[in-house]
Amino acid sequence: MVDSKVEINIIRALNEQNSWWTQGTPSEKHAKKFRRNDFYPISKEMEKREITAIIGQRQVGKTTVLYQLVEFLINEKKVNPQNILYFSFDNPFAGIAQKESENLINDILDIYSVNILKSSFSKLENNIYIFFDEVTKFRNWSEILKGWYDLKYPIKFVISDSSSSSIFKGSSESLVGRISIDIMLSFKFIDCVRYKNQDASVNSILNKINWDLQDSFLRLVAGGDPDRIFSFLKKFYADVASMENEFKTYLREYMLKDGFPELLDMDIIDCRKKLYDYISLTLQKDLLRVFDIRNPKALEDLTSFIATESSQLFVNENMANNLSITDDTVKEYLDYLESVFLISRAEFYSKSRASRIRKQDKIYLNNIGLRNTLVNRLNESLFTDEKELGKVAEILVHDHCKKLFCLDLVNPKLYYWKNKNGKEVDIIAEVKNKAVPIEVKYKNSISSDDLKGINSFILEKKGSFGFVITKDVIDKKDSLVFVPLWMFLLLC
Repeated sequence: MVDSKVEINIIRALNEQNSWWTQGTPSEKHAKKFRRNDFYPISKEMEKREITAIIGQRQVGKTTVLYQLVEFLINEKKVNPQNILYFSFDNPFAGIAQKESENLINDILDIYSVNILKSSFSKLENNIYIFFDEVTKFRNWSEILKGWYDLKYPIKFVISDSSSSSIFKGSSESLVGRISIDIMLSFKFIDCVRYKNQDASVNSILNKINWDLQDSFLRLVAGGDPDRIFSFLKKFYADVASMENEFKTYLREYMLKDGFPELLDMDIIDCRKKLYDYISLTLQKDLLRVFDIRNPKALEDLTSFIATESSQLFVNENMANNLSITDDTVKEYLDYLESVFLISRAEFYSKSRASRIRKQDKIYLNNIGLRNTLVNRLNESLFTDEKELGKVAEILVHDHCKKLFCLDLVNPKLYYWKNKNGKEVDIIAEVKNKAVPIEVKYKNSISSDDLKGINSFILEKKGSFGFVITKDVIDKKDSLVFVPLWMFLLLC
């Protein structure tokens, strides 16, 4: 029996969050018309019994996708609106109810069953869909969902959260074999272009890139023939050359703000404020809620340092000394930051695991807007500093390479390389067991010295080709394929 106080707060939260029960469909304010690429593969999972988990940074649009899935089920799959429940554990009424209930998830489902379905779950003839947003804010969530899943009622659960650690812990303990995890990152460059320009003819070109050309590009990269790759790039350029200036304009904004959906229509001043709030909420709310962090100030300082040194080699011992914490604490904090998708790491490229472990990692702050905010570069001064632009370009290429080359976004693997003579390559991607070196030189005047690292890698590792990411240069020299940043990002 649900406590009456709890019941009232749950009913309030349900009525506030499930407008389609009375209006027939979610409002466009929540289920926005623009659908990102991630939506389509996730929508196909609605036909599977497995629990679907969507995890990713704050502000990447997880809640929007949940509402879009509700709209998709009602309008395209013709699901009865009453057969869909959405509940956010961030809701104020949910917070009040959780303080008063030790079985909030069960209480929600009981109240939903009695008041909306007017049927017990065991007697349901049609599927129902339960969306739990920020589910790990409720203790014992995974054990409770396991219990419901194992009853084999016609219930499809879709959950979301901003912390990978909490979801992975639940999936590796209670929910083994019962859950499918989808990683949602900020908008790729092509998503931002699609959002900014929704003209039908432009979208036709972008959809072709999205669904056809990206696959073709990936197959060619796996094949390793630089001549065929360059021929593909020349044809691609010919097809989109009329939009080059428009793509470059979008790229300029993307290099400042990156791809948090909420920021796409904001001016720089509002973006800066929003991103500072984001950092504060992520560090103080998400991480402190999940982990036992004894020195929050050191965590903030570490994050700021990573922003400054993003894309550089990281020495744990030096950072520990600077922050007056232990080396083990630095390692822990890096794991925490990675768990909420703030940073990613690249190991030294070697077939030997022992050799990789002995070398330092490169560390990237994943989101350019956050990085620019923390180093005071979220302004036009960024474009007057070639060194800063080079860092930004490498961070973007690293991020997009994960999305193109790493099928396992739960544990993406990209590398860097450096030999005994100090020659290095920014990014190494493994494609079909082949190492593809990628050097980022965001400029148009590229000297032979700029290419010593990537040429050394190809020679030492007997590689077939490598990419050089430029500002405007499209070319091929021997085994090196030169491609502008905007083109490369579109194809990722």
